[in-house]
Amino acid sequence: MTDHSDEPATISDDPDRRAAAASVERSDERVRHADPAVRARLRRRRRRTNRIYLGLGLALAAVLVGYVALYFLPLLSVRSVQVHGAETIPVEQVTERAAVATGTPLLQVDTHTVARRVAGLPRVDEVTVRRDYPSSLRIDLVERTALVVVDVDGAPHLVDADGVDFGQGEAPPGTPTLTVGESARADLPAVVRDLATVFDEARGTAGLDITAAEVETRASIVLVLADGRRIEWGAAGRDHEKAVALQMVLDRPGEVWNVSNPALPASR
Repeated sequence: MTDHSDEPATISDDPDRRAAAASVERSDERVRHADPAVRARLRRRRRRTNRIYLGLGLALAAVLVGYVALYFLPLLSVRSVQVHGAETIPVEQVTERAAVATGTPLLQVDTHTVARRVAGLPRVDEVTVRRDYPSSLRIDLVERTALVVVDVDGAPHLVDADGVDFGQGEAPPGTPTLTVGESARADLPAVVRDLATVFDEARGTAGLDITAAEVETRASIVLVLADGRRIEWGAAGRDHEKAVALQMVLDRPGEVWNVSNPALPASR
């Protein structure tokens, strides 16, 4: 049977370990026999290091205590909710939807959750929520802008360039009305997205003043100008070519222009 009490003797037989042990002994011997000034310097260095570690520990503890105090105690709490960018949306509606109680510590307010709640308002396109220390919650809104006005069950609805119907309301002056056929109405968001690209080219390139659009199907877009002239645009696509072609022939006599094939624009 092996006697484990003999292990230290076995370890001492390892040359590398014997050398390491000898090195430690020599180091200890040098410290014991070092000049008193050296020993004093080493003691001061150890004390200084200990003070640094102690200071760091106390600072960390203070930070943790401060964070806990701010999180749980109403030291920096919500005293007001500031709403910016609301033009047609009542501020009261935004704050009610945000649902942040006065006196809630700011650190406990989940800004992402509040933003999602406010974004649920139909007229809100973008929303940013941030803590405004020491005592406010700031909500910045970007409202949806109507591209067209569409009749829905006898009531005018506002629809933005993404095809989002955000309900009834007063449209900005000059917003075109959109009349759609049954086929187009079944895919209204896509129809409106088509119109967004068509309007950009028709207005920007050809300089058209569009007051209305008629879409029986997605392949039969018709633009109505302020002076009553009609532009048969056809399907969305090749819109820049169509706008350039229209610009070249728009001064010809006629009431109706067809640019569905931009290589062969026609008027009648």
